[in-house]
Amino acid sequence: MSYNTRRYFEKRIRKKVGSALHDYSMITSQDKVMVAISGGKDSIVLLQVLCDLRKAAPVQFDIIPVHIRTGFEKDFEKVAIWIQNELHLEVMQIDSHISNILQKVSDPEKSTCALCSRLRRGVLYGLAPRLSASSIALGHHMDDIIETFLLRCFFTGQIGAMAPSRVSNDGKNRVIRPMAYCTNDLVENYFHYLDIEPVETLCPLRNDSKRELVRAYLSEFERQIPTVKYSIFAALGNIDTKSMCLKEGIYAYHD
Repeated sequence: MSYNTRRYFEKRIRKKVGSALHDYSMITSQDKVMVAISGGKDSIVLLQVLCDLRKAAPVQFDIIPVHIRTGFEKDFEKVAIWIQNELHLEVMQIDSHISNILQKVSDPEKSTCALCSRLRRGVLYGLAPRLSASSIALGHHMDDIIETFLLRCFFTGQIGAMAPSRVSNDGKNRVIRPMAYCTNDLVENYFHYLDIEPVETLCPLRNDSKRELVRAYLSEFERQIPTVKYSIFAALGNIDTKSMCLKEGIYAYHD
């Protein structure tokens, strides 16, 4: 392992997460941040970076790592032990029985990824007030946000994505995405230097083929336009509403 290379990725990802936290006022003094830990690369990196930034942050905040057991994970305990040993945090693990629910209600011809995500989010929403959590931190990065934007455009006829910071529709929970400025490549490169293997997900249900299709399109675009992801992400915060095809009083939904 090259120490200099690790430090390079470490500094880059800390800077980008720090900028997102500042730009969207994600964390304030005395906040309790509940971090959703799936055991995948993204959530592990998010927790590591938040722990690192907390040491040097000008405000004090608490971190509460939470894992929602879906029934599809393999060897999450290894991740929980690593978090305890390396980051000195204990992961709260919650049984959700989501695998049983999906087996009963899923359509074998359709992806269950979106439903699984909503079910996990629902468990987190119910848990956060009980833990007095100020916000729920999710491990979505720039690629996830862009892919969601394109999916909604292509398949639902809506302009929308995943906001770096937003209040849930019921007004009871705040969701933050501190890695909104980080590309998947940056997250992958940094994770390579952490001494932990991600959890293997053994989901027997149909994968999200639409998201895979969008990723393939993005990869092709990126070969032609290397900065395309940054341009799309910037466009999501730079909207010329006067040029949009809006009808008065017509919106996807009201907050």
